[in-house]
Amino acid sequence: MHLSLLLAVSCLAAGSFASPFAKRIGGPFPKRNATGISCPPDFRNVVFNTDAPANSGWPGTTWTSIKAAGVSNWIGFTQESISLNPHYDVQGKSAKIVPDVDNTQIKVCMDYTHVDDAMKMITSSAPPTYLELYNEPDYSYMGMTLTSTYQEAASNLSALINTPTTTKFISPAVAFTNDVWLGNFFDVCAGCLEKVDIISAHIYNPIPAQALLQVTTLHGTFPNHTIWITELAPASSDTQGCELDENGMINWMQTLLPELVALGYVERIFWNHGENSNIYADDPAKCNPSLTNDDGTPTPLLNAYAGICS
Repeated sequence: MHLSLLLAVSCLAAGSFASPFAKRIGGPFPKRNATGISCPPDFRNVVFNTDAPANSGWPGTTWTSIKAAGVSNWIGFTQESISLNPHYDVQGKSAKIVPDVDNTQIKVCMDYTHVDDAMKMITSSAPPTYLELYNEPDYSYMGMTLTSTYQEAASNLSALINTPTTTKFISPAVAFTNDVWLGNFFDVCAGCLEKVDIISAHIYNPIPAQALLQVTTLHGTFPNHTIWITELAPASSDTQGCELDENGMINWMQTLLPELVALGYVERIFWNHGENSNIYADDPAKCNPSLTNDDGTPTPLLNAYAGICS
């Protein structure tokens, strides 16, 4: 599981807000339709964490439910196809039996140890359509994931980003969305901002207006790029103050997502989690972001996700 920490909203400069709602922290938002809105193509996507194979419905029933809800792609924590990754392709639950799970994967160059393989991949006869460059280089999850300074990342990624390819690059996805890491990275990575097609964001906040504020602030920094929110939920850990029940989670989704669509520059979102999991071990129903049950059938939250777009 991937855990991100929230950047304190109070430290953001009010003058940089691009959204007309940005100064209205805590809402209410203007009244918008919560369902059946006109979304960008492939707007709805999901995150599959490496504990997804623990679900009895993985991968077949889980993916069937997800896809039926209008989800286009998924992102995880691997650069290789999941049928080659032991974290996702577990004996007895092989992803090989569901080719569409492989085919719809957005690949991630997790850290500097994967850059050489990424270079081979983007210059191959079948390069991926998209490649995200580093997952949270500014934060190590439980000390298990590798970090990089922005200078180290620029040194390691510059040649990759500037290599001719049809692959579209997604920026490093930092844990602290509006901290200085990403801007500093582009400052020292010569020519990289022009070659990166999409700015990635990880957004967690149980208050929809504050989650929206993180997005509008990011766009104020990179106004010429579209944004993919490659991790989105009210929270990713029990330290982020989320107390929402199931109805609260649905309301959060139906409040925020129409606002993201209305911005016009958020091209895709990836809800975390596509599998069945929980935030609070002692209270699994609290702030539970699961789109599927253990057996892979839809949760009410997935049904709400399906209903957002017309």
